[in-house]
Amino acid sequence: MIALLLSRVEAGGLERVQFNLARALADRGHAVQIVAGRLLVPATSVDEVRCIAPRGAGQFLWRLPGWIRQNRPSVIVTTSNDVAVWLLLLRRWLGADTAVVVTQHLAISGPRLASRGLRLLKLAGIRWAMARLLPSADAIVAVSAAVAADMRAELGLDGVPIEVIHNPIVGVAERAAADLPCPEAWPFPHDGVPVLVFVGRLAPEKRLDLLFAAFLQSRAARSVRLLVLGTGPIARELEQWRRHAGVEQDCVLLGQVHDVLPWIANSDVLVLPSDYEGFGNVLVEAMQCATQIVATDCPSGPAEILDHGRFGQLVPVGDAPALAVALQRSLDGSFRVERNVLLARAAEFSIDRAVDAYTRVFTAVQSRAVPPSRR
Repeated sequence: MIALLLSRVEAGGLERVQFNLARALADRGHAVQIVAGRLLVPATSVDEVRCIAPRGAGQFLWRLPGWIRQNRPSVIVTTSNDVAVWLLLLRRWLGADTAVVVTQHLAISGPRLASRGLRLLKLAGIRWAMARLLPSADAIVAVSAAVAADMRAELGLDGVPIEVIHNPIVGVAERAAADLPCPEAWPFPHDGVPVLVFVGRLAPEKRLDLLFAAFLQSRAARSVRLLVLGTGPIARELEQWRRHAGVEQDCVLLGQVHDVLPWIANSDVLVLPSDYEGFGNVLVEAMQCATQIVATDCPSGPAEILDHGRFGQLVPVGDAPALAVALQRSLDGSFRVERNVLLARAAEFSIDRAVDAYTRVFTAVQSRAVPPSRR
């Protein structure tokens, strides 16, 4: 059995990636189980998840070794750094012929540089432990070449193999997402006014403040609307910005949406103004919807996905005026990537391609797995 570990299941990009991977592996005949602490989304997905720690992260770390000893998975795939460190510390005690594959979904440097106080101390401790323990993992996977490079720089992993496998985003049936009809709950009139869309967690590192400033600047030049999909800690603050600026009719906060593709497909420009990313799943989703893209050139995924500006505009991190200029170029057509080009690029991030790569990794680690007592 292959166990995919999540400390909790939310309605986010990491979770979508794990569900895509689990379903595709199962379709190929593998026994797969997503093991999580808590399920924080509607129970429609509960059959695919084994929840072992409803009380939170501490309980998850405590109960996980027992679950492993009882179920004896052949491969465990970690998705968070603290869980990876915990498993690598305990692997001798676990006593099973279980391979540990560590996957890195976010640049280590981004959160570290953005943190202060106790959180910074916590991240420093995890970083110290990762530098010493990750070389003992059976395999390490990074979701982008930039994340792999960040791992080497942050952890001193020169000489340690790191496999780069892009996130599995696009399924065969989804490659025609550019043709999706407009959602019935579309909040704006169909009057030709272009729509900007943001999709993601409403968190400080996503820099919704920059997006809002660029949106207001763009409105000074032409009519434009903004659609925000997602939830998070700054949702109330964003609502206050919207009301204070008096743009309630042209800026709509829609909250969490189960299927984002129809909303992206019927918008004109997707905007990702983050300070840092691990990959940037929504950029691939925008390309498969043939929607124009403006993103910050942040670590670690956008430049790699957009081929340094070939498939969408990249602007400096933290630069609202540059973001506004790029938005204007997309809106007036002076920068435009053709539909067929975007669809072809999106297909390069197919689920099948990612599963092929993960299968090779799993086969390799299982073939050389030996009991911990003989290591």
